[in-house]
Amino acid sequence: MTRTLIKDATVVTVDPDLGELFGADILIADEKIEAVAHNIAAGDAAVVDGSHWIVIPGLVNAHIHTWEFQLRGIGADWVGSRDYHANMHRGMATQYTARDVYVGNLLGSLNQIHHGATTIFDWCHIVRDAEMTDAAIDGLEASGIRALFGRGTNKPPERPGETPFYKIPFPREEIHRLRTGRLASDDRLVTLAMAILGPDWGEYDVAVHDIRLAREYGLINSAHTYGRKGKRKVEDGMPRLARAGLLGPDHNIAHGNCFDEEELKIVLDAGCTITATCLTEMLNYEQPAMIGRAVKLGMTPSVGSDCDPYFNSSMLWVMRHAFQHQREHDNRALNAAGQWPASTHHATRTRDALYWATMGGAKAMRLERKIGSITPGKQADLTMFDTRGMNLFSILPGGDPVHAIVMHAEAADVDAVMIAGRFLKRDGKLVYPESQLQALRAETLESRAHLMRDAGYAYAPVPQGPLPERYIV
Repeated sequence: MTRTLIKDATVVTVDPDLGELFGADILIADEKIEAVAHNIAAGDAAVVDGSHWIVIPGLVNAHIHTWEFQLRGIGADWVGSRDYHANMHRGMATQYTARDVYVGNLLGSLNQIHHGATTIFDWCHIVRDAEMTDAAIDGLEASGIRALFGRGTNKPPERPGETPFYKIPFPREEIHRLRTGRLASDDRLVTLAMAILGPDWGEYDVAVHDIRLAREYGLINSAHTYGRKGKRKVEDGMPRLARAGLLGPDHNIAHGNCFDEEELKIVLDAGCTITATCLTEMLNYEQPAMIGRAVKLGMTPSVGSDCDPYFNSSMLWVMRHAFQHQREHDNRALNAAGQWPASTHHATRTRDALYWATMGGAKAMRLERKIGSITPGKQADLTMFDTRGMNLFSILPGGDPVHAIVMHAEAADVDAVMIAGRFLKRDGKLVYPESQLQALRAETLESRAHLMRDAGYAYAPVPQGPLPERYIV
């Protein structure tokens, strides 16, 4: 047994029974947390000085299309889902090879670790076949990250004589192959889920088939569900699925911004989870992220980064913007009700944001018994922030460690990241071999170049005047 003792750290456990401890120790035995307390004696353990650390549970990115990593920096000025689907799914995604998927997933996962995330829901809707599927899983596994691999389906352009993607049920043979093969166990770092179309993007019978398939194999199923009336494939899809008994805690909703109150109550009463991707939704949606409304109805939201072509996919960014986005709406609601400023304290606090980004994600992925808090018996997934850097050095002692992480910390402050008891970032650097990382970076640039070139995409500054339908040239 390998034992590690982190000594004298500021520990934000996100465990209501343990709270926040100053000058505390964390004892790790193999991949699990054995104890969290002051003055732990463990003579046979390797001792790590944590006196300059704030330690939190590893951040959980509950919705990311990791395969898009090499296409960063091109999409912030696109017009909503119109340009996204034109440029990505009907353009560059059609040019991906299995190797491109591997490169995107590997470097994208390493980037998540670099920014302090230990777990991701990899919503992989690029794959066309078993080769691409296996390459995506290979990339996740090579990084060392904990991941729920959401095997999705691609969304190519509609062509005469071909069945459009929204009429095609999920391929049973792929789920059977994975669930009886390499992803049969739920006790490994990379586990299986289904990223389905759902009734917003697919026909009703397809949604029914896909959810039943997921349940047959004991899998979470997740769907993009914007709820924008007039744009859905099936206008009453979610209520119909609920009446049929097909919605439950195993169904995850990504986004859901435009649900009306009745629809929202239906999906939450069914036990569905909701993942907000505030950065995307602030950029492209007409309604606020589904955080405060879900909280008022008793549901814990989770948060994710979504699409790398738009912005930095750091969970530190995501957590911070989720907090500020919801506070803005809290403030406006108070003002509209004539109750500004808040009489006692704000409805949304920094500890809420940290909870969404840790336990919220764990619950959405049904991993709350394994991760999400620094609790004895759980997996040792930890993120350590160095309080000696410029962002954090003046905060402790006396400052609030949660406020420090949510509002001040950046990737440069992430000194170490541990997943299942193993350091994957140490002394501010990824432990992934530098020579391999350099080669991977070079391959990523080559992948980016051919994807853009072969799709006929050329970046150009946004022109003055009305935006074009899409930037395909």
